[in-house]
Amino acid sequence: MVKSTIDWFLEPNLVSGWIYDDGKLFDIEVKKNERIIGMGKNNSYRNDLESSGFGSCAFTIETTENFSYYDVMSGAIKVFYIDNNKILEVFPRSEVLNSVKFKIFSCLLNDMKSMKKEELEIYLYNEKKSIKDDLYYAQVAAISSINNNKIPMPINENIHHNISKFYTKVGTTSPDLQCEVGRDGNLFLTKGSNNVLEIYKSNFNSDLVKDIAGKWISLIKKRIDFCRGINSKFIEVIIPDKLSGMREYYDGVGSSISPILSKIENDIILNDLSDYYVSGFSAIEEIGFPKAFRKIDTHFSPEGGHTLFKKICKKICPSYNISSIFNIDYISTGDIGKRVFGQDIYEICTKASDPSFYKDREILEQIWPKPGKFTGGRTVFKNNNAPFAKKVVGFGNSFMNDFQSQASLGYWFSTFFQEFHLITQADVDLDYIKKVNPDVVIGQTVERFLAFTPSA
Repeated sequence: MVKSTIDWFLEPNLVSGWIYDDGKLFDIEVKKNERIIGMGKNNSYRNDLESSGFGSCAFTIETTENFSYYDVMSGAIKVFYIDNNKILEVFPRSEVLNSVKFKIFSCLLNDMKSMKKEELEIYLYNEKKSIKDDLYYAQVAAISSINNNKIPMPINENIHHNISKFYTKVGTTSPDLQCEVGRDGNLFLTKGSNNVLEIYKSNFNSDLVKDIAGKWISLIKKRIDFCRGINSKFIEVIIPDKLSGMREYYDGVGSSISPILSKIENDIILNDLSDYYVSGFSAIEEIGFPKAFRKIDTHFSPEGGHTLFKKICKKICPSYNISSIFNIDYISTGDIGKRVFGQDIYEICTKASDPSFYKDREILEQIWPKPGKFTGGRTVFKNNNAPFAKKVVGFGNSFMNDFQSQASLGYWFSTFFQEFHLITQADVDLDYIKKVNPDVVIGQTVERFLAFTPSA
């Protein structure tokens, strides 16, 4: 049975995907408005397909005529393969089309950066009349994050008028029993798949904690030795859970990291591994956890992401001295609010202006995770005008993978380093590191995941 998909479209002229039928080769055609603009075969190697047992069945076709993401969404661009004289279509996955939609939206937002205040007022006036309120205010929030000085509503001094504060009893639990309301408008993930509160109940000197810490120390040593063998530097980064730094906002208990993380950090010192480790807890302590974490989200604020990024950079480039001023307010939703209240709620966040060289950042390659998965994706960035002329490969999770948001490590690495490979997985892919030969390899995880040690 033939299996096929399109993995990505890249303006102005690249289409990539795969077709598998037990090693069979097919002639492939890319059409624009029913005209053939590219041809190829499914005979390219790709590591993820090889590991899945599909072999070399990928294709990347460079078209002879340029196309836009608008062409993709309109259905003007289609891909076909020929099987026994039958012409059959290859369809993109839904998340690929969602990515294209986002790229179109990103282009629109980029155009809005240069729009005058009067033009934005007219645009929003017309939008208000023609779309639903929730979509309209979502547009306002998005535009305000990139054009805060021009958008008529909200702007810096009036943005608070567009958020309504209300009172909810501390300890209120979400309907799915996974999250709780804390003090001062903070929401906390207390259970989840890793049962967050339980990680603080273990005993520092227990055999279980010693065993987990021992596995992590062994793993970090292996990662360091491997990278040293190919003249790369390895850095392990562990990010604390929001509860570790803000426990007093949850139940009044003093804030501290879990016994497992405490034991790992203690053993890192005893094993002389401090040069290869960045403590997220220590880094965030410098600015304070309430400033570093979002109120209605489990992740960092832009300033929190930048603070940890600076600490990592000190291990890579001791002369790092590029600062950012966080003075642009914008409205954003979060990953917990909807679970607690059944609909999105919003908070005011503060970001910095993008550096001048941010506009030069390019995506060279983008592979999305398999449907229904959050890991296994890869995005490769290139920025010849970035200040740090180093190649970095980062293996991480949701604290790294949102390269559009300043709250994410992915934004900072892909902006400030001339080449950055963002890979969303817990295991460090040794074969990929050998192939890419980076200057720096980063392994990033989160405190509540520490009970599960990666295999590499």
